[in-house]
Amino acid sequence: MRRFWWPEPLYEARPYGALMLGLLVGAVSVAHSVAGGGWDVPFAVAFAVGCAVMAYGGVVVSMRYAYRRRSRWQRERRH
Repeated sequence: MRRFWWPEPLYEARPYGALMLGLLVGAVSVAHSVAGGGWDVPFAVAFAVGCAVMAYGGVVVSMRYAYRRRSRWQRERRH
């Protein structure tokens, strides 16, 4: 199976984009629900999807930092 190649800046920005997209979707759904006075099903689903996308972005950022912290290449580069 051939893997899709991402340019380095786009690869680095992808989890932060997921965090921002999840935050935006969640904020819009909450704002709509507050303005409307109740939760509609589509906006409740949008809020759940926004939370899931934010969790994905946070997990990816955390895993990348942990990997880089214990990376052999990082340790060798410092010495």
